[in-house]
Amino acid sequence: MSTAQERLHRCLSLLRRLQRGPADRETLMDCVEIDLGWAAYGAADTDKAQQRIFEGDIKFLRETLQVDLPSYDRNLAVYELGGFGEFAPLCLTDEELDTLAFLSEAFQPGAPNSESVQRFLNRVQSLLPESQRSAVALRRHRLQMDLRRRDEDEIDPRVEEAIKRAISGHRLLRFAYRSPSQDDGTPRVHTVEPWNRFFDAARGHFYLDAYRRKVEGPYGTWEQGQWQKYRLGRILADGIQVLPDKFASVPPKRPRYRLQYRLAPEIARLGVTRHFEDMQVVDVNADGWIHISATTDDLFRACRLLLGYGPNCCVEGGPEARREMERLVEGMAVVYRA
Repeated sequence: MSTAQERLHRCLSLLRRLQRGPADRETLMDCVEIDLGWAAYGAADTDKAQQRIFEGDIKFLRETLQVDLPSYDRNLAVYELGGFGEFAPLCLTDEELDTLAFLSEAFQPGAPNSESVQRFLNRVQSLLPESQRSAVALRRHRLQMDLRRRDEDEIDPRVEEAIKRAISGHRLLRFAYRSPSQDDGTPRVHTVEPWNRFFDAARGHFYLDAYRRKVEGPYGTWEQGQWQKYRLGRILADGIQVLPDKFASVPPKRPRYRLQYRLAPEIARLGVTRHFEDMQVVDVNADGWIHISATTDDLFRACRLLLGYGPNCCVEGGPEARREMERLVEGMAVVYRA
């Protein structure tokens, strides 16, 4: 008969393995024995006795620790951890909660590795007690308010409220938007799927990350869907509508653009900043220039970021990035020659 301490050690070992993914009984028992030694289950006389101890451990996880799962999938013959339920094994300090809130705000869509970081942060929060999960949300709100003071745009509260309702309810949003690229000064009416509101520290403004369904303007209606980031200060409060139409819970696929560029040694000899996803140093040529490959879903911002390196960066590909950078550089040359 195992002691309560031995059972607890086995159950914690099972939890560690299940957090890595589904596993069958044999795999789980093997992992426990690797962690704690052969006697964890092997001390029992028969296979049936070992199985009874294992099933008792599963029952302890469910009923005593009140873990939502593991549940047994009879079709796949595996156990899979669905959540920790009332069992919250992690507790953070106030400073760590502030850091968690900051990372949640900083790694919004468009930030390098944002999807991976958000998945990781969600996993960390799932281990926290409910009071600390609520504290993270409150800290994020305070952080947003602090960032708002840094945004010189006047953002109408009606705009913020409509965006909040549309995102939380997964409903389409319709609003008039002013863009400096339209020389007629007439706002265009955009109908979008709103996915995220975030603060761009480099530009000092709040943005709405949305999938644009259509645009209505003086020259007709444009219905080509694409991802777009809207500056909140340029969304007009008059006429903004949260539509009854709902959109899917899975976001539309974002575009993926290939980037190939090289950086001068005076920029990169002490290390390369990870601006983009899937960044890899391909090679270093004889002159010390470092060749880099990466991908981005925001070609507009990627090219302008690389433009900030001036003559110490050369974009060589992919084709869309090269064309956009050539267009920017040629436009600047015209201005400076004038």
